[in-house]
Amino acid sequence: MFVEKRFLMGALTALALAASTALAQAETTLTLGDIYAADHSNTLADKRFAELVAERTNGEVKIEVYGDATLGNERELAESVVSGSVDIAPSGMSGIGRFFPELQVLELPYLYKDLDHMQRVAAVIAPDVQEAFQAQGVRNLGFLYLGPRSIASKKAINTIEDMDGLRIRVPESPLYIGFAKALNAVPTPIPFPEVYSAIETGVADATEGEPATLSTTKWYETTKSVSLTKHIWHFRFIPVNSAKFDALPKEQQDVLVNAAAEAQAYQASLVNDFNDKALDEMKKAGVTIIETQGLDKFAARLATFQDEFAASLGDKAVALLAKVRSVQ
Repeated sequence: MFVEKRFLMGALTALALAASTALAQAETTLTLGDIYAADHSNTLADKRFAELVAERTNGEVKIEVYGDATLGNERELAESVVSGSVDIAPSGMSGIGRFFPELQVLELPYLYKDLDHMQRVAAVIAPDVQEAFQAQGVRNLGFLYLGPRSIASKKAINTIEDMDGLRIRVPESPLYIGFAKALNAVPTPIPFPEVYSAIETGVADATEGEPATLSTTKWYETTKSVSLTKHIWHFRFIPVNSAKFDALPKEQQDVLVNAAAEAQAYQASLVNDFNDKALDEMKKAGVTIIETQGLDKFAARLATFQDEFAASLGDKAVALLAKVRSVQ
């Protein structure tokens, strides 16, 4: 009887171990890298996405979120998603956009009226983005939103004339370099994690970004003024390495797609409030907030740049810009 019990206990233990091993093998861990701080709306969306995926797959798919450029700057993260060393990395034109030149037109200055307009555009261009991404072995899970970008600088930007000769940090992107040149500024391309020190040490006299970004990065500490030029609303995509995505069972793929859509809606609901809160926090920190005048002059100066930039990228870019402009 004793021998039988020992045999039974041994068999049960073996079955438990086998079940445990099978469960462990069934679990998939995906790595998500982002450049923003923990309290930025994009990072909060990353975390919401991870929570939804874990919940809806009963822990079978786990997404480890690494923010604050822990895994690299935006360009490096985009390259890592394409190569497969990072699975997911929300990214804009200075990152994943480098692989898809025609998509650069989606980030042109003064192209969108507001966040609602952007969301309508996202629904229309989603198939174009997906088609482009497939050529590099990635898939777009959705869109995140940033804007409107303004300028943190050591001098106030009251009018367009104040842009003359301004050494402004811009992302490592031809679009942003061209944008600065069109305004007679001096573009200084610098990776995201190096911006604070670049302004602090005088490598550049200004930088730009949406208020929430200027606040969470503390870039305003080095400039003491923020001028509301509101020059760019823009998308960030949620690219996932296609090989990693395709290796998942269909039901888990569906969970990722649906969770990303919910994270997208969640992040969009935060943008305007986060920007308002950021402006209030910067004011309390002693930052001067300037309501830049004559934004129509900025837009008029950059209207020609929009067309010239699209033409430089080819027919696909020109067609995509026309599609964006058709959305009211």
